[in-house]
Amino acid sequence: MSDPNRPYDPEYGEQPPPVYPPPAQTPGTPTQPVGSPAHEHVQPVSSGTENPRLGLEVGRYWAGAMATVLVAALIGFAADFILEEVLGLEVQPQADLFGTGSDLVAWIVAGVLFALAGAAVLYLLVLSTPRPRAFFGWVVALATVILAMVPFAGQAEIVPAILAAIVWIIIGSAVWSLLTGTLSRTVVQRTP
Repeated sequence: MSDPNRPYDPEYGEQPPPVYPPPAQTPGTPTQPVGSPAHEHVQPVSSGTENPRLGLEVGRYWAGAMATVLVAALIGFAADFILEEVLGLEVQPQADLFGTGSDLVAWIVAGVLFALAGAAVLYLLVLSTPRPRAFFGWVVALATVILAMVPFAGQAEIVPAILAAIVWIIIGSAVWSLLTGTLSRTVVQRTP
């Protein structure tokens, strides 16, 4: 019968994990992890209250941001084209900022501006806040909810307003996921 206080059972051929004695150290000095090469840099033991400064690989970050802008523009294009031209559904138009008179162009511009604003906000958050990804998530979520609710204001028809809200939710989700993915690949910690 096996002992419930033991993490392994020798009857089934399981070997106990190796036991390493703890290294002798003085308080506050860095430790060398077992199995790690001695030439690697080891971070000192900390209380977790330090405020590490974050930076970005700026070129790669903005390349990822421009790819996000392209995706957001294509979502606006695809949404308007598929819903209106292919399926024959009416989508509540966006504000035509450049006076083109085209709902398709207005959706493309809306996606581009949303993605550019998101990239700029995330860039500023990385340079100024302790948890940029968390703050950015809230900013994008709230902005997406507001933009998704705008079509329902006034005397809007319900189906075109719902379709416009769905398009905004898709654009907001894409911008959030792509920019946070870009951030995870381009963020660096600056050494003091």
